[in-house]
Amino acid sequence: MKKAVLYARVSSDEQEKQGFSIPAQVKFLREYAVKNQIQIVKEFTESETAKKSGRQQFNAMLKFLKSSKDVNVILVEKTDRLYRNPYDYGLIDESNIEIHFVKENEVLDENATSHQKFVHGLKVLMAKNFIDNLREETKKGLKEKAEEGIFPGRAPYGYKNVRNERGKSVIEIDEKTSPFIKRAFEIYSSGDISIKNTVNQLYQEGYIYRSYLPKITVGALEDMLKNPFYMGLFKFKGEIKQGIHTPLISKSLFNKVQIAFKKDNKPLYKKHTFLFGNFIECGDCGCSIVGEVKKGKYTYYHCTWAYGKDKCNNRKYYNETELLDQLGEAVKAIQIPKEVKEEILKAIIEINEKEQDFQKEELKRLTAQADKLRQEIRIIYQDKINGVISQDQWSDENEYRQQQLIKIKTRIDSFDEVNNKFMEEINSTLELLENTYDKYLQLSPMNKLILLKSLLSNCTLNDGKLSWTYKKPFCYLTEKACFEKIYP
Repeated sequence: MKKAVLYARVSSDEQEKQGFSIPAQVKFLREYAVKNQIQIVKEFTESETAKKSGRQQFNAMLKFLKSSKDVNVILVEKTDRLYRNPYDYGLIDESNIEIHFVKENEVLDENATSHQKFVHGLKVLMAKNFIDNLREETKKGLKEKAEEGIFPGRAPYGYKNVRNERGKSVIEIDEKTSPFIKRAFEIYSSGDISIKNTVNQLYQEGYIYRSYLPKITVGALEDMLKNPFYMGLFKFKGEIKQGIHTPLISKSLFNKVQIAFKKDNKPLYKKHTFLFGNFIECGDCGCSIVGEVKKGKYTYYHCTWAYGKDKCNNRKYYNETELLDQLGEAVKAIQIPKEVKEEILKAIIEINEKEQDFQKEELKRLTAQADKLRQEIRIIYQDKINGVISQDQWSDENEYRQQQLIKIKTRIDSFDEVNNKFMEEINSTLELLENTYDKYLQLSPMNKLILLKSLLSNCTLNDGKLSWTYKKPFCYLTEKACFEKIYP
């Protein structure tokens, strides 16, 4: 009998409640093992996301397999239970482990062909791409709210998050805490009092920060006095936006406070961004290859000689355009034989179906989260009425949950846009794979680099010649791999 390990995973408690529980997966995999005469010698289960690498039980499983001489098989329900990130996929692929994706009726082992491995790797990349798109669209939704002047976050002290008559979340002045903010700005704006003394004066004048923390901390007060939200603006992703909320103080008062902080207003100078920064290493000494502008317009690259020029033989300067041309040869080597194209088309259809299933599961999970938050809001409101919690505690707890609801709703609203974007990217991926080099030649230098980073790793430069390693699964589409597949 083959000996195997069993791996089951859920990403959250909510999934366990919706039929994706670990016990259900374990039962399913055990039944498969009995039916196929496979002996399960160890079981690994965890409740962590597969989108990121570094899962504890996943790593423990790989360590166990590496140390076991007669156990070389993983039983798992489906691909996204095992991984949705290329790093973990690469770890398993390099270990020559036999994987049974039971629900997908697929087995990958050392006898799998190059195009089978490529198709599987493509599924992993597209699964990650779907998640990345969803994250981007959620951020985009929050940014659109910011552009409209709606602060997409928890209201700062002095304000409160409330629902208006149309049920939308808005930010209003908190009549109870706003006097604290106004007085703090007035005191510190004089320019002859420290933050610490401002804290003490507020307390002495009877301004109570919170019931459980009467005197505000120095750090919290400094953050408040530097927050443009109080004059009608707000920061979002490093940019200042005009808010639609009512200001608590005037711009002139805010500026007086900033002058009191004696901040240096020197202009920030943006450094030149080099195309190949952190992408190429010296093939002789291993130091970074860095860029340098010559005559104000020509970009050349050379070794940093971090260990000294005398310890590196790679002392020349290399033109950026010439390096791009060399890397183009790496793209040119990507080949897709006719025999593989049909498999890729089938895989793309399968990827789309799986992501639709994932979307349904995610929508169920998000809806359950939203329902749970609404129930919690009702409970804490009842606790406030019954005197179980204070007004301050209710305000904090309520504001937090209202903001979580906004984020969940934004994520749910993002799915339609993600679906359209995902299908476009699937089509463009297929088109790119069929005409990779031609497409590469048409790209701008920055977009060429984006493509190169998705294809290559371990790029080194030595004596003017670049070398590289193809990332998985693209290593299975190089001219050499395809030649071996067609002419074994």
